[in-house]
Amino acid sequence: MSIIKILKIVAIISFLMLPGLSENGIPYFAFLLYCLRQFITDLFGNSNSIFWEGFLVLPILATLIVFLISKVNKILSFCFLGLLITQIPSLITNYKRIDFLFLFLFLTFIISSICVIVLIKKKQR
Repeated sequence: MSIIKILKIVAIISFLMLPGLSENGIPYFAFLLYCLRQFITDLFGNSNSIFWEGFLVLPILATLIVFLISKVNKILSFCFLGLLITQIPSLITNYKRIDFLFLFLFLTFIISSICVIVLIKKKQR
């Protein structure tokens, strides 16, 4: 495996392992799975209402997949910014709950993503 692929995997794992900053603080991957399951259950079940917030999980998962398979610098930058934007609302509203684990994983995601973008840019020259 190349260093770029390893850094991409590290970035994705650190993004998915980010703990939530709400009062429950579940990891981000568990929240994504819960929302997706609730959306699919409401969509195909006998429910009168649909949990539409679960629909927002699909673009996040698609962005993660595109980030993993892309080799184009601009697409990687767009995916990185898109994933970063998904964390901004929780950072703004719950900044008092930021702990060491969140900070470590968030910085790991940011640093490894930036390293991937820089290495891809050097490789494309």
